[in-house]
This record gives sequence, C-alpha cells and structure tokens, in this order.
Amino acid sequence: MAEQIPFNTIANVLTKLGSSAFQQIGSAFDVTKELTKLTKKLHTIKGVLVDAEKRQEESDAVKAWVRRLKDVVYDADDLLDDFETLQLQRGVARQVSDFFSSSNQVVFRFKMTDRLKDIKEEVDEIVKEIPMLKLIQGKVVHREVESSRRETHSFVLTSEMLGRDEEKEEIIKLLVSSGNEKNLSAVAIIGIGGLGKTTLAQLVYNDMRVVDFFELKIWICVSDDFDVKLLVKKFLESFSGGDVDLGSLNVLKDSLHEKLRQKRYLLVLDDVWNDDSLKWEELRTLLMVGDKGSRILVTTRNRNVASTMGIDHFPFSLKGLKENQSWNLFLKIAFEEGQERLYPSLVEIGKEIVNMCKGVPLILKTLGAILRIKTEESMWLSIKNNKNLLLLEGENNNSVLSVLKLSYDALPFHLKQCFGYCALFPKDYEIEKKVLVQLWMAQGYIQASGVGNWYFEELLSRSLLEEVTKDAYDNTSYYKMHDLIHDLAQSVVGFEVLCLGNNVKEILERVYHVSFSNSLNLTGKDLKLKHIRTMLNVNRYSKNDSVVRTLIPNFKSLRVLSLHGFSVKKVSKSLGKMSHLRYLDLSYNNFKVLPNAITWLYNLQTLKLINCGHVKKFPKDMRRLINLRHLENQGCGSLTHMTCGMGELSLLESLPLFVVGTGSKVGRLSELKMLNNLRGELWIEKLENVMDAKVESREANLVEKQYIESLGLEWSYGQEEQSGEDAESVMVGLQPHRNLKDLFIIGYGGKGFPRWMMNGELSTMLPNLTTIYLASCLGCQTLPCIVRLRHLKSLKLHHLGKVEYMECSSEGPFFPSLQNLYLSSMPKLKELWRRDSATQSPPSFPCLSLLLIKKCDDLASLELYPSPCVSSIEITFCPKLTSLLLPSSPLLSQLEIRYCGDLASLELHSSHLLSSLYISHCLKPTSLKLSSLPCLESLCLNEVKEGVLRELMSATASSLKSVRIQDIDDLMSLPDELHQHISTLQTLKIGDCSHFATLPHWIGNLTSLTHLRITNCPKLTSLPQEMHSLTALHTLSIDYSCGLTSLPNWIGGLTSLTDLEIGSCPELTSLPEELHSLRILKSLTIHDWSSLTTLPAWIGSLSSLEYLQIRKCPKLISLPEDMRSLTTLYLLEISDCPHLSKRCRREKGEDWPKIAHVRIKVDDGFDAEIHLS
Repeated sequence: MAEQIPFNTIANVLTKLGSSAFQQIGSAFDVTKELTKLTKKLHTIKGVLVDAEKRQEESDAVKAWVRRLKDVVYDADDLLDDFETLQLQRGVARQVSDFFSSSNQVVFRFKMTDRLKDIKEEVDEIVKEIPMLKLIQGKVVHREVESSRRETHSFVLTSEMLGRDEEKEEIIKLLVSSGNEKNLSAVAIIGIGGLGKTTLAQLVYNDMRVVDFFELKIWICVSDDFDVKLLVKKFLESFSGGDVDLGSLNVLKDSLHEKLRQKRYLLVLDDVWNDDSLKWEELRTLLMVGDKGSRILVTTRNRNVASTMGIDHFPFSLKGLKENQSWNLFLKIAFEEGQERLYPSLVEIGKEIVNMCKGVPLILKTLGAILRIKTEESMWLSIKNNKNLLLLEGENNNSVLSVLKLSYDALPFHLKQCFGYCALFPKDYEIEKKVLVQLWMAQGYIQASGVGNWYFEELLSRSLLEEVTKDAYDNTSYYKMHDLIHDLAQSVVGFEVLCLGNNVKEILERVYHVSFSNSLNLTGKDLKLKHIRTMLNVNRYSKNDSVVRTLIPNFKSLRVLSLHGFSVKKVSKSLGKMSHLRYLDLSYNNFKVLPNAITWLYNLQTLKLINCGHVKKFPKDMRRLINLRHLENQGCGSLTHMTCGMGELSLLESLPLFVVGTGSKVGRLSELKMLNNLRGELWIEKLENVMDAKVESREANLVEKQYIESLGLEWSYGQEEQSGEDAESVMVGLQPHRNLKDLFIIGYGGKGFPRWMMNGELSTMLPNLTTIYLASCLGCQTLPCIVRLRHLKSLKLHHLGKVEYMECSSEGPFFPSLQNLYLSSMPKLKELWRRDSATQSPPSFPCLSLLLIKKCDDLASLELYPSPCVSSIEITFCPKLTSLLLPSSPLLSQLEIRYCGDLASLELHSSHLLSSLYISHCLKPTSLKLSSLPCLESLCLNEVKEGVLRELMSATASSLKSVRIQDIDDLMSLPDELHQHISTLQTLKIGDCSHFATLPHWIGNLTSLTHLRITNCPKLTSLPQEMHSLTALHTLSIDYSCGLTSLPNWIGGLTSLTDLEIGSCPELTSLPEELHSLRILKSLTIHDWSSLTTLPAWIGSLSSLEYLQIRKCPKLISLPEDMRSLTTLYLLEISDCPHLSKRCRREKGEDWPKIAHVRIKVDDGFDAEIHLS
C-alpha cells in the first residue's frame, strides 16, 4: 500500500517559514539560520515529490522514505505551530511576558531549539537519500487555488437515463406479486461495485406501486458491519428519527416487533457482505412477525450472500449497460454538448475505451470525468492502450479500484490530501460541505473557506463526491462518497486514517486521523501515540464523557476534536492546553459553563456549541480567540447575553445567534459593527434589551453585512421594558444588506414597520427576499407592500392582531414567485388584499402551491384568483366566512375546510386532480357549486348537511377509495350515488350519526372494501345479510351503542379478517361462537361489555392472534386455560377490568401462569404496569 504524499502539509510548513512572522520568531529565539536551512532542505524535497509519488508504487525503499518524510513534516508543523502560538500569546496576554522575563524563557528556548535540531537532522538524512533513491527533480508543487478551477457539469447518473427499466420492472414484479404467501421472502440484487445496484434499489423503493403495496418501508445501509443488534437499532432509529439506546437484544426485539407486527413491510438491506448463515438466521427470526407478503431486498457484490440468506428466487444478477447506453453516458460526461463533432478522432478512441469498460456506470463516469475537455489524443490513448486497466471479470474489485485510482492520480496536488481526508467518514455517511471545509482548514490544507469551497466543487465535478440532500435554497447541503470511492480514499491514505469501530481495540502506530461512531472503549495503554491530529465523533450521541477526562489530554497534536453528544456535564480546563486545536465541537452536551481556559486556544478556528441548551454565557475573554471563524451557537436557548469584546473577532464568519443582554458588562449590539465577514444565518434575540435604540441599532451595521442570507429579529414575548417608539427606532437601525434572502421579525412592538420596508421600498431595498415571516407584531396595522417581491417564495403571517388586509398595488407583478402562503391568528383580517380601484384586474398567483388560512375571525368572504400551480388549500377556524370561491386549479390535490360555521356558499371550479377533500363543522352551506371531481380518492365529512354529501357523490367518478362520515345528523342511510364506487372503495367509516338507521343492501357489492368502522349510530339496529359478501374485509370495528343487539351469524364467514373490534354489547355474556372460524385473526379488541363474564375455551384456537385488548368489562373474572395455546400472542392489554386485572398481576395473579409467555399491560385506572415476559 502506497503512502499518501503530504503535499498540503509541506506547502503549509513552507508558507509559515517564509512569512514575516517567522522572521521575527527566528530573531527572538536566535534560530534564524536553522530555520533558513530547514526551508532550503524542504524546498529540495518538495521538488522530488512528484517523482516519489510515482516511484513508491514499485519501490519499497521510496515508500519507506515517504513514510519518514511524512513523520518529520508533521513534527515540523507541530514545532512551527508552537512557535507561532507563543507569538500570539505574547501579543494577546500581558501575563505571558512575565513568563519570558523569567528563567522559564531559558528552559523553553532550550526545548524548542532541541526539537528544531532533531527535525533538521532528520530532514538532512532524508535529503541525503534522494540521490541514492534516484529521485528526479520535476514539476514544483505549488498551492493552486483559482487557477485549478474548471467549468463543472450538472449531469447526475440515474438509472432512468441508463436503460434500467427492464430490471426495475422485473424486481418490482417479484416484490409485489401475490402468489407468495410466506410471511417473509427475500430478493437479492448482485453485481460488482459500480454497476448501480443501490441506484436500482432506490428506484424500486420509491416506485408508487411499491409504496402502495407495502405498509412500511425501511432502508438500512449495512456495509461491512453485519451485527444483528446494531441492525435492529438502525431499524428503530429510522422510525424515531433519533438515537436509540443500545440496550439488550431482547428489549430491542420487543420494540422491533411493535413496529412490524401485523404490517406488510419492505426492508432494503443495502451493500451486504455477510455470508455467515447463523447471523442471517438470527435476523430472519426476528423479522418473522410481519404480515404475509413482507419482503427483504438485498444488494450485494457477493453471490455467496444471496445463497446464505436463502432467497426464494434466483438472485437478480445486474449486468453492465448496453453498448449504446454506455456510450451515451460517457458522451454526456466527457464532452460538452455538441463538442464531440469537433473531435472525431477522440470519439473513435472514446468508443474503444467505452467497450473496455464493460458497461460499468461508475467506471464510465470516472473515465469520462478524467477526460472531460481534454483534447490531447495522448491522454485518451494512454487510457485506451492500458490493456490491464479494466480487467473486470470475477468478483474481485481490485481492477475497478485501479480504474478509480486514475481519478486520484489526475487530481491536482493540492486536492490529494483533501480527498484522502474524506476516508475519515464511514461508508454512506452524509458529509456536510461546511463541516468538511472547516476540517480541511483545521489541518492546514487550505487557508480560507472560499478556497475550500472551490476544492470541494472540484472533487464533486470529478465524481469523487455525490449529492444527497438540498437545503431551502435548493443548494446541496449534504454529500456522500460511493462505497468504491471510499475504498479508493482508504487505499490512498492507508493506516494514516482510521474509522474506529467496535472491533478495533487499539490505535495502531502511525495513525494520524481517527473517527469513531460509538463510545470509545480504549484505555490509556492502547493510546501509544501522541501525534494524532484528528479525533472526530461521527455519531450524534456517544454517551461517554470519561474519554474527555482521561484520554483526550494525551493527544498533544490534535487539530480537530469532536465530542458532540458525549453527555459532557463539565468541560475540562485541560482543553485549554491543547494549543494546536483549531476545530472543537462540544455540541449536544449538558454542561452549563464553558471554562475561560478555552480562550487560551489562540489557533481555534471553529467552536461548535449547537444545542448546548444549558449554557448561559460565554467566557469573559472570548476576544482572545483572534483566529475564530465559526462560533456555531444555534440552539443555545439559555444564553442571556454576548460577551464584551466579541466584536474584536474580525475573522468571524458564523454567528447564528446573538443575544442582547441587560447591564453594563455585557456585549451590546455594537459588537456586530465590524463583523462584516458574517455569513449564512444571524438571529438577534431579546431586542427589548437595546438601551439607546437609535444609536445602538445603527452600530450593529447590518446594512454592510453582504454575506448574511437569513436574518431573524426577535423581541421576547410578554416583555414590556421597551416602548413602541423605541422598538421602531431599533427597526430603523437594523436595515439589512440588499443581498438578504430570509427575513424573520417576531414580537416587534412598534405601531408601524420602518421606512425601508414601507411605501414600496421593500422591493428596492431587499430585492432578493425569498422568505418573509412576521409574527406577534401586535401594534402594526399596515403591512409592507410585499406583493411585488419578484423572488419571494414563502410568506408566513402569524398573530398580527391589527392587520385588516394586504395592499394590492396596480404596479408590477403580483407575487410572481410565491409558492407558500400561510396566514394564521389574524383576528382583524377582513380581506386578503385591497385593490387600488374596482377596475383593477384581479391578482393571480402564478406559482402558488400551498395556501393555509387559520384563525382569521373577521374574514367574511374569500375569492382566490387564478392559481394554476396550487396543490393544497387549508382553511380552518374562520367562523365568519360565508362564501368561498375557488377558481380553476388544475393541480389542486388536497382541500381542507374546517370550523367555518357560517359558510353558506362554496364554489369549486375545475379541479380535476383533487384527490383528498375534508369538510368539517360547516353546517350552513346552502349553495354548493362543484365541477367534476374524477380523481377524488379520499372524502371526509364532519358536521355538515346531508345535501353536501349527496352533491359530492354526484360530482365524483368511480374513484373513491376512502369515505369518512361523522356527525351528519340528518343522514339516514348511505346515498345511492356511493354505489358507483363498488370497485374502488376500500375504507368506509360512519360515526356519530344520530338518525342513521340502515345500510343499503348494495353494500355487499363493495368487493374492494377492506376497512369498515361503524360507531355510535343508535338507530342502526341491524346489519344486512348481504355483508357476508365482503370477503376482502381485513378490519371491522362495530360499536354496539349503535343499537345492535347481537352479532350477525355471517361474521364468521369473513375469512380475510385480521383486525376485529367489538364494543358496547351490554346484553352478551360471552363471545359469539361465530368468531371461532376467524383463523387468521391477528388483533381482537373487546370493550364496554358490561355483562361479559367469561371468555370461551375456543379462543385458544385463534392460532394467528397476536394482540388482544380487553377494556371496561367489569364482570369478566378470569381467563380460560386455553390462553396457553395462543403461542403467537404478543401483547395482552387489560384496562378497567378490576377483577381480571388483579388475577393477571405478574407472578402473583391466579391467571398469571396462563399468560406468562405474553407481554402484558395492565391498567386498572389507578395503577399501570407492564410485564415483559
């Protein structure tokens, strides 16, 4: 394994040595001559690095030479860092000068000189070996910045572009086929790395047929670590969205079964390597609790994995792309559009190269990126003529890596260490761009964030990184490495970078960078080295702060230390001694005080305190951190003020939260005055504490902060210290730069907004706004003219107590880009906008997608003008709204109208794609005008008139899948118009309809019905015999408060029933015999049976029963012995059954032996306990 050349580190060392600061240091310590000689020797070494990188592949001696060079360069970097830190200390703190006037100065100078002598001697030896190794002086390696950039392309590999449709359809057919009645079966996709197995699985996973077929979908990336316990943990975390405690497997199993039981699920296990049949069997056993048709989809490079897991079909072997597909992919990457016509000779060579790639997308993509805009035939021929480069037969990926290695070899020298450092992140880890740039800077690979962004884009353009997620501005915020690219990075850095896992018990010699995703279990004796430069936690929560107290202080050369989520309650002062530290992450911890010792970290560039909710203040000497660029303090909710002197941190780029405090010894808004490098988000809280409103707010100098994209201005709720006039003065002075994109104003107490927002000025002063959020501005009656903001996408107005309307100017466009409009808690709002004149044409919303209007008490009428893109409308709690006119909305899919009690007129025109309609608590509609609703699938009506139901039934085609009817008092039976949906209706729920008396006989024709619920319909006394034809019914819930006195005898014929709930049967003393034949019943709920005394013995024959709930059955005394036969029963819940609850107490109750094998939850109304058997 070759050694990575530390190009950036050597360049950084030489930059330091050539600086004026080190000329002063040389004089101060009388080492000028030694530093000059060291500089010359390093320049000599630098000249042969290009040749050394090539030669070490074939020479162990050169490789050993590179290894020695790397060690001494890192030592030199540490030494120069110590010199530089000392100079910083002398310039920042007076007390340090006392140290240098004492005998300590002599001791320190001796130690530093001695270290310099050792380093110079080692460098001399390395230089002497250059002729012996025959290393040739070549191209001098320079630090490249802007000149290295080239135009990037936006092509992204997707299987839709690559002709994977046939493979996709075949796999979907296997997954959703109904012929397989097993509870769990598996499908495997196999193929060499880079063929697109994961991409194909993603396309299948997101296909709507798969989405509709499975109740649950889970995606887990497995990679190398097939630990059953960790896999279950990942599974549970996919549901919770947070960290799950790694408890016993038995406890995790119970949680897993709760999620999977009675559900048909799809589990994708991506990139599996395990071929241990025992591990597979252990996992399969845990998963055998879902419904029939559950599937596992596995992607793997190893055919043995498919054999081991016992798949039910032949593994799906993914082949390479076809010749024309391969060429099209390569063409899009290697040439600009149309450029290939200018270079016919390159096209011919390219086609031969494509044939050598054997259809592997990743290799095609990699070679295309290498050759992009390279017009020299020699470069193309060098790849074409390397016949051993693309030997891809078999399952060995070394040949693939040799192709990918070309990407690394082709990198400019300044990018190589940056790329290798990415091996620090585990496979499939989502890398945040900003964090990676900060880490590169901490290692000295770059000197500025802007340069790091250029480097990052260069790696992205070369397909060494790929996009994952985007932020609110549609900018990609997270990236990851393809697993083969990660293998490449790991092969390049060798042992220098280590991802520490559960199976690593010690840090090997020569490791410089370490990441870990679980709690560190190392002891002091395992940590043999003190030169580790990175300790990075890549898991949010590690729950182990002992490492902070005992281990971390041993690492004297650390540049990066990440301890987020370590449950740290007290930050050790010893961190202040880690003078090389440049990146410190203490986020998600519980400490209350950040010790002042932190301010001795003069080299610190990044300090992360995200979600440190207990921290009330920063150290008093924060001004010492003169190199600080990022102070990330979002989520520090207890912060009371900023420290005096923060404004001296002139390099600061990130300060998400600024809190204005009270008193004379706290930082004022003026601290922001000179911080004009701030960028991204700035949220200023507790503006009510501004003392001299006119002066202090202007001194914040926000108008000069051109890199701020998001600004929040917040006054605390309920604080009265500041008058409305003072609040207005504060707002006048806080005018932001015109580049601002997001503006949030909360709790503003002024009577009007400032001049820079009013009289049409907003579109001139802040033309780039995309988001406006105004909340709790209780004194403001008039809003800024915001309708002409050309880029505004989201407008949210909340709790504006005096606003009556929005201005609708006749000049310019009306919300040309607005996508989301939210209006809530605006009690005085009478109309959405006021036009200048009656002749003015009505406004339109060309881009509006989401509209929400809530709690607008005075809004009487609402006419929405043409909105061709609107997809969702929600209007709720508008009690005076009498008329609602919705124009033609071709893309409208969801409409919700609730608690509009005076609504008398509703017009809905031409909404052919409307799929979900919810109308609730709107009792007065006398005029209802509807166009055809051919796509309506879900209808929910609550507290409306029967006529509304009938009108809607008439307007819909045969498309309804779900109907919910609630509290329609004048409804006596289902309208006959519902009959037309016999082939589509799947869910029907009827509840609280006081006059509902009959179900029509045609209900038996609803052959697609799977869920039926009828509750609290007291005049419904019988169910029609025709219901025995509902053979597709899975879930039946009947509350006998409806007026029914007995179960119909045909209920036992509903052989597809898996869930049954029966309630309020006061006359029945035992379960009806008819239930005996429900052999696949999985869930049974019995409640409010006042006369029920026993459960029948035949209940033990319900062999599929997994869940049994009994509640409010006061006379039920005991359980039958046959409960022992319910071996599949997972959970028994008992509540408000005093006699039975007592008999089922753990180990003490008389019925306990009958149910000891079951998880039991008992709640008698006063006490609750859960027994885990």
